[in-house]
Amino acid sequence: MAVSSAARTKWVKADTWELELERRRSLATSDDTIRGMLFNGTLEVLQSMGAEALAKRCVEESGETHFLDFFSYPVQKHCQMVSTALPLLARQYGDAEQALRQLGRLVANRFLRVGAGRVMLSLSPRSPRQLMYTLPMAYRMAVSFGEYEIRWTGPTSGRLTLKRDFMPHPFHEGVVEMSLTLWGAREVWVGGRQTGGLDSECDFCWQ
Repeated sequence: MAVSSAARTKWVKADTWELELERRRSLATSDDTIRGMLFNGTLEVLQSMGAEALAKRCVEESGETHFLDFFSYPVQKHCQMVSTALPLLARQYGDAEQALRQLGRLVANRFLRVGAGRVMLSLSPRSPRQLMYTLPMAYRMAVSFGEYEIRWTGPTSGRLTLKRDFMPHPFHEGVVEMSLTLWGAREVWVGGRQTGGLDSECDFCWQ
């Protein structure tokens, strides 16, 4: 059966992001860890799609039996998990880049609705600008690595800078978009780019 050029393009894009995840995974050290809540968020996305077998495979490949939300695990395992899940997620959401973006949205939604994230979401006053100040703190709660900073470019616009982070920028676009939406922003726009080996930035604005 002939394969359409559109299908080939999607595979190439998926392979590109999988290779990027592998590159980032190879740069991690044993000191680079993330909380189990990010693993559980990824697994919940797969389970919500009915992909129980794939979710089980992701856990088995990690060498763990399960993940505790506030326990720390090597970030290499999360990169591997996302890479394993990416082909299915790409089919579900249109392409691999959109899949990473959607994964960021859903993982952020989970983080901000449980435990410490829920406390952050309930803070008053509950405005997007004031609560965006807490986003770097949320990152630092979830990972042992990296530098995260918000710089404001206007009353409802800014830039999140991420240095030495192991997820590609579309994932962080989803995190920022979901965070702003949950904090009451409307007509949210987020655009990210890679700026270095493990560095990226996400511009954002809302109405």
